[in-house]
Amino acid sequence: MDLTVFAVNDGFAEAILRGLRASFITQAQYTQMKTSNNLQDLKSHLEETDYANYLQNDVVELTIPLLRQKLKKKLADELEYIQAQSVGKLNEFINMMKHRYMIDNVVNMIEGIKNKVHKDDLIAAADPLGFFPEMTQISVFDKDDYSELYQEVLIDTPVGPYFMRFLESCMHGVSENCGMNVVQEIFKEMRPEHIRTSLKKMWLEDFHEYCVEQLNSTSAEILDDLLKFEADMKSIQVVYNTIQHTVAKSQEVRKQLTPALGYLYPDCQTSLKNARSLDEIKEAIKGCENYGNIVKDAPDPSRKEEQNFATSLEDLMYDEEIKRYSLAFDQAAQYAVFYAYLKLKEQEIRNIVWLAEMITRNLPKNSPGWKKIVVPFDSLLNIN
Repeated sequence: MDLTVFAVNDGFAEAILRGLRASFITQAQYTQMKTSNNLQDLKSHLEETDYANYLQNDVVELTIPLLRQKLKKKLADELEYIQAQSVGKLNEFINMMKHRYMIDNVVNMIEGIKNKVHKDDLIAAADPLGFFPEMTQISVFDKDDYSELYQEVLIDTPVGPYFMRFLESCMHGVSENCGMNVVQEIFKEMRPEHIRTSLKKMWLEDFHEYCVEQLNSTSAEILDDLLKFEADMKSIQVVYNTIQHTVAKSQEVRKQLTPALGYLYPDCQTSLKNARSLDEIKEAIKGCENYGNIVKDAPDPSRKEEQNFATSLEDLMYDEEIKRYSLAFDQAAQYAVFYAYLKLKEQEIRNIVWLAEMITRNLPKNSPGWKKIVVPFDSLLNIN
């Protein structure tokens, strides 16, 4: 049934997106980019790709932050164009995808205000994928008054409910007589990455619920798998990153940041949250899909020796994620392909920015860091 009715409203937008698949940078083009001696050389290679129009006519010297911003602007413009051709459920779906980037922007702006960064610089550095008009009002509030920020600005934004839930979670266990002042103190003491991860966890759970309950059966099936996998990787990463914490602190962080979602949830996730070493992580996830293969080569976080450019757990996760998102293109008449395209383009931007980092450091071409490139679709050739 999906095939017979999908094209009525969403066929044109899907055709545009599948046409954009041809714009992905190939392995051969990455090989050419690796010969660059400086950012200007890299820019010359990128001008042979679909990024050309976003890199021409520069009036300032190209830097890595500027390069990242230009690459993201292209992706944001593509997504905006696709959304302009969408109606109904697809338009809703794309809006929900953007919420994750809106959360990033709000957290970054709050942190920037705390550090007295000029509001124009904050707006300029915002992720184009998550821009929304109310962002310009965030910079005018006192850096400590988070309750006013929520009540006057965030409440009417798409991500307002997540911040309200976060503030409520901060108040849990706090005496009612303490009021918002205590919450603000707690909020100020939290690392921005902790706040960001908490909010994104809420978003991921809501996004998954929306996908499986509101979308057509094909979309729901594919996105259910992709989002459960994404949630499991986040859970593993949170536990992995907190191995060196005290038991009390790690338990608190893991409880707050691990999604109530995924193939590991709830049974295996209980064991995972109690893991105190890499071996215990491996034991907790064994037998669940191919997660053991993902984690088996991860460096042990308990070892203090420096591992320059060694393959990280995050790298191993990206390898598997890209294969899954690439496979999402195999089925027609479904919304998962829009999410997959966004995630694959994000990986392409990571690839380019990483190459720019390697180039500016003048690292030898035989350095293992040059191999940290995951090419969408090409990765399918390596599936056993």
